[in-house]
Amino acid sequence: MYWKLPCDLLSKHVFITVQIHISLCSVEEASKNQRWSFGKASDPVTEEKLRLIEKEMKEQETLIQGYQLENEKLCMQVKTLQAQSKQHEEAMFTENQRLLSELAFTKEQLNRNSKQKTVGSVAASDQGYGVTELMAQVHAAQRRELQLQEEIHKLKQEKQALQVDLHVIKKERDLAKTQVMYASGDKGFELKLLEERHKEEVSVLKKRLQWYAENQQLLDKDAARLRVANAETQRLTEQVEKLKMEVAKRTNQQRKKAQERAGEARRIQDLQRQVKEMEDILRRRHPNSLPALIYAAAAAGGEEGRSTLLERRIHRLEAELEGRDEEAKRSLRAMEQQFQRIKLQYEQQISELEQRLAERSQEHQGDLSQDSGTQAEPLQEELRKLREAHQCQVNALRAEVASLQEQVSQALPSAEVEKPSRSPSRHQRQAEAAQSARIERLTQELSTKSRTIQELHRTVERLQRERRTMLSAPRVEGSSTKPKQHHSDPAKDPFSVPAETFPPTQDEKYYQPKAFSGSHITEVQQDNDRLRLRQEQLELQWEQERIALQAAATQEHSMEQLAVLKAEHQREMEHLVARHALEHSSSKVTELTNQLKTQEIMVLHLREQVKELQSTKDSLAVSKIREETLQNQLAKLLEELKQAKEAHSPELRHFASLEHKIHSMERRYNQREQELQQMITQTRSVVEQEQQAEVARWKKLAQGKGSELEAFRLELDSILDVLRELQRQGVVIPRYTSKETDD
Repeated sequence: MYWKLPCDLLSKHVFITVQIHISLCSVEEASKNQRWSFGKASDPVTEEKLRLIEKEMKEQETLIQGYQLENEKLCMQVKTLQAQSKQHEEAMFTENQRLLSELAFTKEQLNRNSKQKTVGSVAASDQGYGVTELMAQVHAAQRRELQLQEEIHKLKQEKQALQVDLHVIKKERDLAKTQVMYASGDKGFELKLLEERHKEEVSVLKKRLQWYAENQQLLDKDAARLRVANAETQRLTEQVEKLKMEVAKRTNQQRKKAQERAGEARRIQDLQRQVKEMEDILRRRHPNSLPALIYAAAAAGGEEGRSTLLERRIHRLEAELEGRDEEAKRSLRAMEQQFQRIKLQYEQQISELEQRLAERSQEHQGDLSQDSGTQAEPLQEELRKLREAHQCQVNALRAEVASLQEQVSQALPSAEVEKPSRSPSRHQRQAEAAQSARIERLTQELSTKSRTIQELHRTVERLQRERRTMLSAPRVEGSSTKPKQHHSDPAKDPFSVPAETFPPTQDEKYYQPKAFSGSHITEVQQDNDRLRLRQEQLELQWEQERIALQAAATQEHSMEQLAVLKAEHQREMEHLVARHALEHSSSKVTELTNQLKTQEIMVLHLREQVKELQSTKDSLAVSKIREETLQNQLAKLLEELKQAKEAHSPELRHFASLEHKIHSMERRYNQREQELQQMITQTRSVVEQEQQAEVARWKKLAQGKGSELEAFRLELDSILDVLRELQRQGVVIPRYTSKETDD
């Protein structure tokens, strides 16, 4: 019953499609006959015939489209019928299984009842009749199922035949079109196609020419800018060379002046010592001579006024020295805050060592060596901190290199997928060249940092060795020969710096304006990378030379202070000699004069220290100004290089636009994925609801069937009870014969 109506409809549709196919074939044959009956293309009547043919072809195409739509509808109906047939097959199978189980159950019950009852012949015949009826229904259902399967198979075959016929019709239509075009002899359509292709090619070539012209204009502008930048860099290099010469001259003059001052101080000290020795010898030999008496009288006369005056001068000078010391400390503190931590700690350690040398000049030699050992510990701590900072910087650089490699590996495939027609190999080469240049630059930075750390470590060790040698040197009268050797032989000094200590800048660019105009953008980028590497190398070299200059200056300062300390030691020895003479003499005037002399000597020494501090302050200010000017020049050059790079990279701008497009496409793709996920979840929920509704419907149907079977079972039980009661009462129930059952 379920299959009759769809099968009738399907058979009608199949019959209609077959008739349509037959009519279409007849129309095609008629059109072929008419086409071959036409005359040549040169006849005037052929144009009207061709128009008629084209009109017929359009009508045939519309008919074919209609047939195709009808065929698609039929296919959809066949699919729905197949799905319904599957569902019905499943339902019939479950129903058959249930009926078989019920049949087996009823057979068991009947067998039990037949065993229990002796007089059950009539009941057995009735039960056999019910079983045969149920079996007949099962066989009928199976036959119906087989018929439906055969009909489905026939429909599938008809569908395949219709698809084949449709394919043949399409081929015939295409063949008819080609024959009509060939028979018409009209080449207008082909000419139109050729004209359109020619126009497209012309537009593409115009766009390319426009792009090349714009690119050439940009290249000309960038070449002009680079020429200006080259002239500016040449001018700056000339200025830098002049500054180098001036700085070299100043350093040479300062070195010569320092050597001359040290030599003059040594000569003055020697002459003063010789004069004093001669005076002492003359006094000892001729105590009652006229010069000795004059000297004693001059020392005795006006002693009180001179002592008060000298005391006032001493107090005033001490106040001035304290004020200047405070000013010097404040200025040094302000300057120290602007320098790096390593230089600050080196200077502080050197100043502390010098102060301790000045304070403990009279102590034992072993104590001084122990103090030098304790002072070396902060330097080692500073070296350890420098190593840790360098290790952190190395790790950061490695992480940056890894991130850049990942970005390049992600950016290259995306760029190749986005625009394969615009020379992807060139983009890939440019990206790879930029990445390799950046990796090389980072590796060079890493190597230079490691070299600077090693050089600092060596300088620290050398300073420690020199401090130990300086502190452990014997402080006797014969020690005055060693500073002479130090000052006389500056070539052996480890901190001696060559004449050209000024760091070079970006004046050594490998750039030629004439050769640049015809170069490729990759070559310009390589030049930019090479210039950047050169600039960083020059910065590192400038930093190293500045550290070396500062170390040399500190070495010279320490040597000068050592010479001053030795002179002070000599003065103190003389003071001790004078004190010894005072202890053995009974004159109060000589004691006061000796005290005044010692205080004057201390005042002179403090003045010299103040002058040295002022000179160091001036030199630090000059170096600070020079460093600021160099940093400003470097910043300007970097900004110009950045501007030139931005203005000289249309390919990079194109690459940036491609990256933006890729990001937008990825964003849209993610949005579409989200929408698809939402739609999938919605469809799943709808399908689940439909499945639940279908399951509920089948459950209701099963419950209804179960209730019907239960009612049928109750009716059978009641009938059996009635039959048993009739048998008990002695009523004879006639048996049905096979003929009656068949009827």
